[in-house]
Amino acid sequence: MDIQQKIENFLVEVAEKESVSKADLIDVFDKISLLNKKVMGVSNFATKANFRLQSEKIKADLSEYIEQYITDVAQQVSFGRFSITVERDKNGFIQEFKPIDVSVVIDNLISNAKRKRHRATKIAFKITHPTKDTIHIEVRDDGRGFDRNIDDLNRVFEKGFTLTDGSGLGLFHVKHVLGEMNGTIEAIRPESGQGAEFLIRISK
Repeated sequence: MDIQQKIENFLVEVAEKESVSKADLIDVFDKISLLNKKVMGVSNFATKANFRLQSEKIKADLSEYIEQYITDVAQQVSFGRFSITVERDKNGFIQEFKPIDVSVVIDNLISNAKRKRHRATKIAFKITHPTKDTIHIEVRDDGRGFDRNIDDLNRVFEKGFTLTDGSGLGLFHVKHVLGEMNGTIEAIRPESGQGAEFLIRISK
């Protein structure tokens, strides 16, 4: 379902209502936001990497695709002093996946690190393959890290949860999309106390 269809459905739904609840508005804008991020990700990749999306899913090396997306898109559209790096081992991970899902995950993690309050100047992605059927992506930045008032770091993936200037939807979208890819994401508070870390695990 595209963005226009989502908006039209919502307008039809509320046309006969005298008022619309805050929860309903948040829900529809959350869905529109996620769709928009997927569209922007595809648009960026098509422009920067000369990529043509011929089908919703492709079968390719996921680790290579992630590296290519970061190198050919994310690094190219990043401005200022913010640095994005990526490294991966030589193993492969052939799997069916949606390119737009990769863009949502990568773009949101970068956006989260760049937030004004977080103050990160760099983010690094490290891709490894513990087994032939799994891929791990370690994501680390040098920002201020997670707020010490957050006792349970799983809360950062809840819809609307934020202690910054953000919407509280970015990491929620990341977890949601990874779930569709048979993946998980874990937030980690580094022992050094500096920066934020995430560990993504995806299995076949």
